[in-house]
Amino acid sequence: MTDYTDAVAANTQASPLAQRRNYAALLERILVYSLLITVAVVIVVPLLWAFAASFTPNEKVFEYAYPFSWRAFLPVDFTLEAYENIFARGFGRALVNTFVLGSVTVVFGGTINAMAGFAFARFNFRGKRLIFIFIILLTFLVPVDLTAIPRFILVNDLGWINTWQALIVPGLANSLVIFLFRQFFEEIPQDLIDAARVDGASWPRLFFNVILPLSKPVLITAALLIFLSQWDAFFWPLLVAPRQELRLVQVEISNAVGQFQTLWNELLAGSMLAAIVPILVLMPFQRYYIQAITSSGLKD
Repeated sequence: MTDYTDAVAANTQASPLAQRRNYAALLERILVYSLLITVAVVIVVPLLWAFAASFTPNEKVFEYAYPFSWRAFLPVDFTLEAYENIFARGFGRALVNTFVLGSVTVVFGGTINAMAGFAFARFNFRGKRLIFIFIILLTFLVPVDLTAIPRFILVNDLGWINTWQALIVPGLANSLVIFLFRQFFEEIPQDLIDAARVDGASWPRLFFNVILPLSKPVLITAALLIFLSQWDAFFWPLLVAPRQELRLVQVEISNAVGQFQTLWNELLAGSMLAAIVPILVLMPFQRYYIQAITSSGLKD
């Protein structure tokens, strides 16, 4: 009887503490969901307005935006004029050019970066640490546009202006992707590599038949990073390939901004179409991307 009374008393004393913990957890959940909803609204509302405005005549794009009204989410005088105009100017060719550029860069750039990452992870050579720190890691701190002038001079000296080489070759090596591969390959057990070498596997065979099949998450992540970097590229393609036949998506979208007038509906129409591809590419591979990032030492 005494034990039962003590247990009841203990539960009674602990209940206020448990209640406070429950209230704190509930409050934390409310704050988190409120923050997520706020962020979602901030992101989604402009997208919904841009989507509706792309089906609106240019002179009426801002009719309900200032002051803002719920009617801004509905096309005013619905029309496909903006989409027809951008495709008439060659937006379809720009989509194809960008997709081809991204795919080629993924294949060749992915192979080069994977081999470099494997070399940094498994081979010992003179100056390895110095090269990795000063050439790979320090490039994270240097904006890409800062190197545009020397790269342009080199490309111009090679006679590559307005060629596919100018678009492809500078984007093959990616320091971030090399870093991801290096971190991932360091996690592969050395015993597996030693066993393959004992069985007579050459380094190329080991790399392509053993290492790469085990590296699906980082391969997909690298492909996404390389492809999206080319898909979003603007300044470099504008600089080295301004010819109409080689224009990429972002450069073609900028044509809606004129010297005396901005065609907002065409600008938004191009932006909507350009956003579809990254969304379709990213959505199916989110879990691989997260898995590769967390397994490569980039998580907190």
